[in-house]
Amino acid sequence: MKHTTKTLLLAAHGSSRPSEDNPVTVLAGRLRALDIFADVRCGFLKGELLLADVLADIKTPELIVVPMLSGHGYITDSLIPDALTALNKNINVRLCEPLGCHPAIAEVMAQRAQSIIVGQNLERDSVSILIAAHGNVGNPENARQSRDLTGRIEKLIGGVQAHAAFIEEEPLISSWPALTPAENLIVLPFLIGGGLHGAEDVPVMLGLNADDPALQTLSDETPFIGPLIAQGRKIWYCRALGFEPAMSDLVLELVRNEK
Repeated sequence: MKHTTKTLLLAAHGSSRPSEDNPVTVLAGRLRALDIFADVRCGFLKGELLLADVLADIKTPELIVVPMLSGHGYITDSLIPDALTALNKNINVRLCEPLGCHPAIAEVMAQRAQSIIVGQNLERDSVSILIAAHGNVGNPENARQSRDLTGRIEKLIGGVQAHAAFIEEEPLISSWPALTPAENLIVLPFLIGGGLHGAEDVPVMLGLNADDPALQTLSDETPFIGPLIAQGRKIWYCRALGFEPAMSDLVLELVRNEK
């Protein structure tokens, strides 16, 4: 049944280098095509479309906001709620859990790694998985969530070691050769939108060339690239989580679970 009084808003960090194939924009399009809500919008704290401008244009009496972040932090707990205070007081707002907090995220990431292992005929004892997360030395929650996610992925796949590494705290992504001796490394970014972190920061920390044209092909149509060579080993690098088709269902479950 279509919710004619409700707008669904995907609120994201955004990037200083926005693109038409931004995974949050792609996800909003998928959800819009389901014709469940009166409107489906996406808004960004950085870049187009700015969250403040999108909020000023809300026309429905109800607004459901799903943060497109991997977990709780300053953006989800302060910046987005602060932005929502500018809304017309007559609009009923529901703020959901961040998308990365959905318990099925581990299954989605495990399935992607499994598809590479099987599809590329990799021997399990030659494979290691790296969960590439943001991290924050001032807020341990992201690291805690990432390590918990890593443990669940390892259990779901079985026979393959998984490690969490971070952009902004120890262990850094750049230390991955010391974390595992595996010949093949599958990198699963724990990033919803990717942005510069996914396109440049993580690849550079892995020892890859950020200007490699192959890295620009990760999109709605290309779930991973590889093998790429760094430190004498093979790397299989996956797209941002927001591109995964399962994200549509996860967003809708978060909406249903938010009372």
